[in-house]
Amino acid sequence: MIEIPKTLEDMSMRERCGMLETVACALEAVAEEAEDLGDIRFAAHSKCVACTIRGYTDNLATQDIKSAELLLELGITLVHLSSTRSAGAEATMSHNTYVCH
Repeated sequence: MIEIPKTLEDMSMRERCGMLETVACALEAVAEEAEDLGDIRFAAHSKCVACTIRGYTDNLATQDIKSAELLLELGITLVHLSSTRSAGAEATMSHNTYVCH
């Protein structure tokens, strides 16, 4: 059975915390990849957003849900940008390798 997606406001406190934690962990992984690729600025931005999201997790019941939603959107966008950028870099690297041979 397929469930209808919930908004952050409709989620229980446990579900909200789980969502925030998932995005924060993904951002930390993206930051590590960016550091490995030498993109220190992207890594710093990703870490900063991850830390901010984790800060919201501690007091989410008293925080503004709209702010948490915006942070989640930003975090998800950064993760998406990282994946599309990584795919583009791999294509360029494989193309350059092909050209060099």
